[in-house]
Amino acid sequence: MSRIDPVTLPPGARKSVSGAVLAIVIAIAGLTALDQTLARIENGEMRGSARRSYDSGSRLLGQGRPLEALEPLREAHVIERENPEYARALIGALMRLGKTNEADTLMDELLTRAPNDGPDNLAAARLMLKEGRPQEAEAHYHRAIYGSWQQDSAAHQRTARLELIELLVAENERTQLLGELIFLENDAGDDIALKKQMAHLFLVAGSASRAAAVYRELVERNPQDPGAYAGLGEAELEQGEYRAARSAFLQASYREPAASVAPQLALLTEVTALDPTPRQITSREKYDRSLKILGLAKDDIQALFASRSGSETPGATELLKEASGEIARKPPRIVTNEIAERELSLAEKIWKARIAIFGVSTSPGEAPLRLIMERLIV
Repeated sequence: MSRIDPVTLPPGARKSVSGAVLAIVIAIAGLTALDQTLARIENGEMRGSARRSYDSGSRLLGQGRPLEALEPLREAHVIERENPEYARALIGALMRLGKTNEADTLMDELLTRAPNDGPDNLAAARLMLKEGRPQEAEAHYHRAIYGSWQQDSAAHQRTARLELIELLVAENERTQLLGELIFLENDAGDDIALKKQMAHLFLVAGSASRAAAVYRELVERNPQDPGAYAGLGEAELEQGEYRAARSAFLQASYREPAASVAPQLALLTEVTALDPTPRQITSREKYDRSLKILGLAKDDIQALFASRSGSETPGATELLKEASGEIARKPPRIVTNEIAERELSLAEKIWKARIAIFGVSTSPGEAPLRLIMERLIV
């Protein structure tokens, strides 16, 4: 077999070929750079268009015009689907318009990409509330509180916790409410407005002692604040500290006569007259007060039964029958402490039945009875 020798180009030809290759490489690089530049320009223009649409939609949404805001916000989201800020704004507009199905779809996309994102979970909690799903809203509020925030995390977490607290108040979740308030108390710092709000919420949560402690701090900080004294009076009244409550209410009245605490003082007077626990009252007086309390407990649950047909239970019916007999009974000639305690024990059983059947919520008219029963039942 003969050997084929490689083609040998003249030196001048080799230089021409190398130059042509170099020119092609340079041309390709130039075209690539041009494409990249044009792509960046186009992307920049698209992002600018998305931002302008978002700004326009956000402005309309802030003006209470969600229907007009919908299209520009939708445009912003279509252009930049990966921008969570645009998606959240669109979800907000859809929520206001009642388009919760579409909002749910967008929300699922956001949470799939970033399940622990603070802003996304806060938006999800609000959406769940809009849809009447409070338990799911609670879960998202917790994820928002403990999730990730790019900036001002403490302020945003406080906002989420306060919204969760509002939900717990509405749902009458007193135990969870108290837990969230304790966390909030640790972060309150010197925020007087927040401390006043917390003190009131401690009362709502059934922790009068914590409420009193916060109100005392507020009084120390500003001894001329009538609202702090009035709040302290409420907390002392809830704890059965009637003398301290009266003092606090009067201090509030002295500092701002126009802000009347007359209803609170009237309630305090009524409760004090019912209270069977003072050591200085006679056995006869304790017995008379015990009968009044028993009568109030009986009338209260009977009124609730009348308002809600079919709510009676055999146990409660039997207690009411026993109470009627005690009230109708001729008072004993000699009254002992044991007889008075028997009436109070029956009143306590009726009150516990009332709570078991109808829950802990009470109307303003039930306040005297509630305060007395909470003082008696430890």
